[in-house]
Amino acid sequence: MKFYSTSKKLITNVKNFYSVLFFNIFSKCEKQDIFVGWGHKKSGLKAQELAQKYNAKFMLLEDGFIRSLNLGVENAPSFSLVCDDIGIYYDAIKPSKLENLLNTYELNQEELDSAKKAIDLIKKYKISKYNNNLDIPGDYFSKDENRILIITQTANDASLQYGLVQNFNTNEMVKDAIKENLNAQIYIKIHPDVLSGKKQSDLDINFLPKECKIISENFNPIALLKYFNKVYTKTSGMGFEALLMGCECVCYGIPFYAGWGLTKDKQKCARRFKKRSLEEVFYIAYMLYSQYFNPYLNQKSDIFDTIKTLAKYKNIEYKNSDRLFMLGFTLWKRHFIKPFFKAKNNEIIFLNSLKTLDKYSLKKSDKFFIWGKRVNFDKLKTILIRKAQDENLTDFIPKISLVEDGFIRSISLGSDLTRPYSLIIDDKGLYIDPNQESRLENILQNEVFDEQILLRSKNIIQILKENKFSKYNGIKHQDIKINAKKGQKIILIPAQVEDDASMILGGFGLSTLDLIKEVRLKNPNAYIVFKPHPDVLSGNRIGLKDEKIILKYCDEVIKNCSIDSAIKICDEVHTITSTSGFDALLRSKKVFTYGMPFYAGWGLTQDKQKCLRRTRKLTLEELVAGVLIQYPRYIHPRTKNLCEIELCLDIMLKMQKDYFSKRYKKMAVDFRILILRKIRRIYEFVSKKWNLIKK
Repeated sequence: MKFYSTSKKLITNVKNFYSVLFFNIFSKCEKQDIFVGWGHKKSGLKAQELAQKYNAKFMLLEDGFIRSLNLGVENAPSFSLVCDDIGIYYDAIKPSKLENLLNTYELNQEELDSAKKAIDLIKKYKISKYNNNLDIPGDYFSKDENRILIITQTANDASLQYGLVQNFNTNEMVKDAIKENLNAQIYIKIHPDVLSGKKQSDLDINFLPKECKIISENFNPIALLKYFNKVYTKTSGMGFEALLMGCECVCYGIPFYAGWGLTKDKQKCARRFKKRSLEEVFYIAYMLYSQYFNPYLNQKSDIFDTIKTLAKYKNIEYKNSDRLFMLGFTLWKRHFIKPFFKAKNNEIIFLNSLKTLDKYSLKKSDKFFIWGKRVNFDKLKTILIRKAQDENLTDFIPKISLVEDGFIRSISLGSDLTRPYSLIIDDKGLYIDPNQESRLENILQNEVFDEQILLRSKNIIQILKENKFSKYNGIKHQDIKINAKKGQKIILIPAQVEDDASMILGGFGLSTLDLIKEVRLKNPNAYIVFKPHPDVLSGNRIGLKDEKIILKYCDEVIKNCSIDSAIKICDEVHTITSTSGFDALLRSKKVFTYGMPFYAGWGLTQDKQKCLRRTRKLTLEELVAGVLIQYPRYIHPRTKNLCEIELCLDIMLKMQKDYFSKRYKKMAVDFRILILRKIRRIYEFVSKKWNLIKK
């Protein structure tokens, strides 16, 4: 059986859901083949025509009821699709698969419970068809008024024609709403595609009564409907969302949710004979009729994953919106940082110092981001509060976040100016600083991790182990041979950069030399292996690398190998705050900490220090869920779009294979090549900036 499309554009739109071939006159068609088209557009009509001609089947596709973060007309990736081999859901002239299911499908209690759960999540996270919209200011509506909402649509929308209201004037619906609700304030909601300037409205605002109020802001539909008891619509999908929010809904056309006893209908559809509950209509339309795909994971999904993923990226979009001030970002970091902060409406401003902030007048919506600890958090907060007072900006609350590299960072070292594939943006503190709570610590201490995310964690652990991933990648893996005696306990000490922020903030004054002395004192009979830090070996950072000193306390020094190769040979890892301890936990090794890294204090490590805030005992899967799934932001290494960790790892694996072949077959990497690589990247960056200045 083959799926044939009548439009090359359609193949691009649905490639995540179906493997579709383009049909032409030379194609050999068989009876079981299916012609695929988009709704009642040209491709959909052509699909039905060809199916009849070749005695084959057809299937009509449309966007699902929970579509995307941004608008479809802005080419935002889709999360859902409906597939119908009878008609299409918005066509009330003929039957559709959805209509037939609503007439015949019998739900069990488990299905009803899952529908209620999904509805509750939609309300909680305010999920709609499109999700890049605004929350409503607390003072937007007058208090103690009875509000009625008119939901307008786009002119010539297919649902108007096939919902039997193509020739009905929306202004007449407004007049009816005024007559039927004499003591109410009438509000009129403009469609988001119209607000974006992409389409025309079905409403002529020039002939509206003066007492009507236009809602021209792109407010979140779920948030908006909370303020209304009754809505009027022709065929808008927002009418069903109104039902979800407990509103009375008056329908002038025949949308998919009309005719089942839930709405007040101006027209009847004789084919719709069954009375349905809200949960029944929701389950059949949103969960049985719709298919889901997660574009951030590049895999098939379900409604629950879709809701949570959209909620996550909706929150990121909100945090990325408005004016973003960046402090402590070097020229190189400015080069790669922007994709992590991409938003529909924002402005990114890099400040060279706190003093340059004087050039700008503050806005309440301004957000501030500091790289690591390059700028003092408390000092910036004090300056912002004082500046807001000087500018008479009342109720100003400084929104400051700290930014750092993620735990799965890149192929090759950060000090080689390699672009990172993950970042951490923390509005509470910095995860490497145990002296105050970070957002990561808050997640690990309080988040309830469901079965779905724990299953993802388990799979991620397996991927990391199989592919030998760690924070930095691109070092050749090898089987290391050491001179330990049979049965002798082997301890690995992964060295750290001495002036690294994690050592300063979480190391309690210990140096790497202090560490190796203490480990030897506590383990006199162990075989201790020391692995110098790659940034120190490369000459990029300061750290312990004098082998005469190291070998006074350690038995062997291993260099130029991956951390995975080093962990593989040991029984235990002893560290101050190194992320290598986290890598060792993933590989089921015993880990002893002498400082307080982010993964310590949760019952998985043997800790010298204590953090009284960390009282919860976690499983490894729960730790991974917080540390690698919920906390960082990941970027697709090639498209530079935000994605989930699994997709990032998949692309990294392919890139690492290329990196190995180029690195080990074509050249021997030494200090000179590292320097040349740095010079090249700096030159590329400066050249781009110079070209922008000239323009």
